[in-house]
Amino acid sequence: MRRHIRLLGAVAAAAVGVSTLGACGLIPGETSEDSATLSQKVRSVRLDSSSGAIRLRSRQTVTKVTVHRTVEFDGDSRKKRTYHVEDGTLVLRGCGDDCRVSYTVDLPPRVRVSGSTSSGGISLSGVGKVDVTTHSGAVDLNDVDGTVAVRTTNGRINGHGLKGDGVRAETSNGAIDIRLSTPQDVRAKASNGAISVTAPDNRYKVSARTSNGGKHLGLRNDPSGDHTLDLSTTNGSITVKKAG
Repeated sequence: MRRHIRLLGAVAAAAVGVSTLGACGLIPGETSEDSATLSQKVRSVRLDSSSGAIRLRSRQTVTKVTVHRTVEFDGDSRKKRTYHVEDGTLVLRGCGDDCRVSYTVDLPPRVRVSGSTSSGGISLSGVGKVDVTTHSGAVDLNDVDGTVAVRTTNGRINGHGLKGDGVRAETSNGAIDIRLSTPQDVRAKASNGAISVTAPDNRYKVSARTSNGGKHLGLRNDPSGDHTLDLSTTNGSITVKKAG
């Protein structure tokens, strides 16, 4: 009986601890969702968010921008205005302390994307030029028609169907997988993670460096090549494959 009472006391204490954390705002208490169609024309998007996932989808059929938000909050954070259009740029912001906002945005094709987030994955599809950074989270790119510059500290980088003028990808902890639709320069750097590049048939200057891992190069190095594949990782393999 005495042991049973001790156990109940421990459970009660744990419950009080969780309740206290919620009261302090360390655990978001509620979730709110909303959507809006913007009347303004949007030519670019800038990320300025502290916490939350961001998903941008550009499509040929989209004529007006639609923004969907999911806000996890404690207190009155959901009432904050977190995005606006400024001179043709849609700015996506965070919602402050004890709050996390995630976005899904439908856009016209080839909209430029730039900016950064502190924590949260970034998914971009059908957009134009990309220059984004996140401290913690994966970056997924699909069908990008423009130059790409992507950086993350903790997270993988996937880029498929890339048809722009060059790719720069860097992560400290995570793998990099780049698949090109058109021949272009690729510079990929990882500290802890494998690197894989699939490229269309062309002449490439190939440089592959790894301290701990194998190298599997399916495209030969051509010192007079039209494009450069510059790939380096400290811990991980490097693979280069010809598309098709």
